[in-house]
Amino acid sequence: MRENINIIGAGLAGLTAAITLARNGFAVTVFEQHPDVGGRFNNDFQGLENWSSEIDVMEELTEMGLRLNFDYAPYSDGLILTPRGEVFTMRSDRTTFYLVSRGSTPETLDYGLKRQAEEYGVALKFGKRIDTYHGRVIVASGPKGADIIASGITFETDTPDIAAIVFDDSIAPKGYGYLLIRRGKGTIASVLFREFRKADHYRTMCIELFKNRLHLNITASRKFGGFGNFFLRKRQNRHNKLYVGEAAGFQDYLWGFGMRYAIRSGYLAAKSISEGFDYDTAWKRSLQPALETSLSNRYLFERLGQRGYHYLANRLRSREPRELLGRNYRPSLTKRLILGLAARKYTSRVKNRDCNHDDCSCVWCRCVQNGQFGVFKG
Repeated sequence: MRENINIIGAGLAGLTAAITLARNGFAVTVFEQHPDVGGRFNNDFQGLENWSSEIDVMEELTEMGLRLNFDYAPYSDGLILTPRGEVFTMRSDRTTFYLVSRGSTPETLDYGLKRQAEEYGVALKFGKRIDTYHGRVIVASGPKGADIIASGITFETDTPDIAAIVFDDSIAPKGYGYLLIRRGKGTIASVLFREFRKADHYRTMCIELFKNRLHLNITASRKFGGFGNFFLRKRQNRHNKLYVGEAAGFQDYLWGFGMRYAIRSGYLAAKSISEGFDYDTAWKRSLQPALETSLSNRYLFERLGQRGYHYLANRLRSREPRELLGRNYRPSLTKRLILGLAARKYTSRVKNRDCNHDDCSCVWCRCVQNGQFGVFKG
């Protein structure tokens, strides 16, 4: 009789794990409390980053056994807006990121993975959650709260396809604003690491900036919001629970590009079950260097200020952007030294102390105090 693996959450990490396990002969049940996939999203555009690894992310997905049955578009050029009112162009020889949409409609990344899971016989239980479990379970329940938020709009436009970013604390404190347009549809968002209570204000400022500087025509706009959670911990395999994606804190702490980490962690968790290797060893080898470096990058980025943002924009336009970004995401002695300072400075806003006992069969707690960042050991 095939072992049944329960997965909590039908996001990118959970669905990737489900597909991988089902392909390897396991019976898989996915419990998702929303009525469909993509419940946290609004068919908004997002960037699937392509700089943190030498391998192209689409090749990586294919090597994992995932089909590219969703809408995506490669972007190698873009605009950078500076606090001084300048607009710079950056160009890369290779794809810097792939534009994808998130949500529950057929073209989205979420829906594409859902179709693949269904084709492999995964049982998808929408509008359901389990509170306790028996046997092995993969927890892919997403973020527990907001350490970063995005406040924006989706809209229709006659503006040609474009990608643009702005670094400016009056638009997105210690974060950034972005504009993505493809085939007459667009997304604008302010991504905030500070001043969450003023999210509406920064969203408005971001929209007006892109409208005025790039002469956008915006119609049929709809507001949306999103959030992410960051933390670092030493173990993600506790009491037969394997944590993946944002439930494990696997998120880029610099700018919040976490989709690639989510997919890879779901794949690693599933492979650790099907092939019998240690999940903690696997994710530390594959994800730990980038996670720690992103925390050091966040520490440095928050010290830039408006002059520093202008300097960063100049660097991105004068250098090969993908190469520059990739180099900054690779570990170095300097980043390792900074990591200790960064880990002490940044603590997650989400603190879960409800359950810290030893033999836990709760699904929705993590059985550890997650409010503190820690430097990985071993």
